[in-house]
Amino acid sequence: MFGRFKLNYRLRIEAAGARVIVGRPTPAFVRAVREIAQLHKIERGEIDCRGTGASARLRFSRDFPDRGRQAIRNVWQEPTAPAPTPGRRANG
Repeated sequence: MFGRFKLNYRLRIEAAGARVIVGRPTPAFVRAVREIAQLHKIERGEIDCRGTGASARLRFSRDFPDRGRQAIRNVWQEPTAPAPTPGRRANG
């Protein structure tokens, strides 16, 4: 029920580039965020990925410029859910 509030990862964009604060986003996504930040001259802001599976969403901080949000959404892929763990076998 509260899976939509679960923080998967957080990226912070600074003048020096993007760095991971929490979690493990894919290296390709972090590289893409760095490139987009340089391209659009974004100097600060934070990106949160919240939720699980198909309900995962990106949330941007208020000071994150609008001009880079859509570009980042275009390169983002929803995180995949972990593989199911096997349950207990029935004893017969």
